[in-house]
Order: sequence, then structure tokens, then C-alpha cells
Amino acid sequence: MKSVTLLISTYNWVEALRVCVSSVFFQTRLPDEIVIADDGSKEETRKAIEELKRKSPVPLIHVWHEDKGFRKSMILNKAIAKASGEYIIEVDGDWF
Repeated sequence: MKSVTLLISTYNWVEALRVCVSSVFFQTRLPDEIVIADDGSKEETRKAIEELKRKSPVPLIHVWHEDKGFRKSMILNKAIAKASGEYIIEVDGDWF
């Protein structure tokens, strides 16, 4: 079976990110890793991601850059560079 990285983008909406990432933990087929592409969120988001890392059944990687306006494409590229999966599935952290 091919390895899968789930790439989740986020920006300053902690509650939505928690729901999104937590829902992944209940999937029948887990990704091999989760990479969170953070487009400059504040400290609250970093703390939530640290909490999610402790609960995650798979490696969870946080990729962040400074907030200099909307630079989602840039942070996605940085996150893809950190991904190790043969396939990358990308979702927004505020999809619900």
C-alpha cells in the first residue's frame, strides 16, 4: 500500500482545526502522517497543535511561517517539502 500524507491548511481558527484533525483519528484508514500548513497563526494555534500531537496515532508535523498577509500557497509548498508520503491529500482545516 502506498504511503499517504494528509496536508491540512490552517489560519487562526483553533476550534475548526481541532475538529478537523480529531476527525482524522477516527478514520478507517489513517494517513501515515499529518502535516499542518499554518499560514501565520497565533500562539493559541501552536498550543492546540502541540496538544493534538500528543493525541495523534500518527506523526503530526507543524509547518509555520510568519503572518505577512495571505500566503497560503507559500506555506502549502513548505509543508509539501516536509511531507514523506507517496500521495498527498490536501484539505482545509476549516472545512466543516
